[in-house]
Amino acid sequence: MHGRGDEWQVIHEDRMSVPFKDIVWYQDRLWCTSEYGLWTLGQDGTLGNDDIPALATACGGNLSTADGILMVGGLHGAAIHDGSQWHRLL
Repeated sequence: MHGRGDEWQVIHEDRMSVPFKDIVWYQDRLWCTSEYGLWTLGQDGTLGNDDIPALATACGGNLSTADGILMVGGLHGAAIHDGSQWHRLL
């Protein structure tokens, strides 16, 4: 859902069998994750992951952000975004 006060609209209708697990703001974008991957909310109000590399989407599960870093970690590993690029954590 997106909105404020009495003005709300549906921006994503979840049809996945596993719900979103974490949602965070990072670099002025909304990021969300589940065991199925990692997505961002685009300017058009739709969720997508076309600009997120596989090394990050494969780590879907939990999100955390602090000190300019975004970390995603799950069943298949962990990765961080340092503000300009992704790095896989081994």
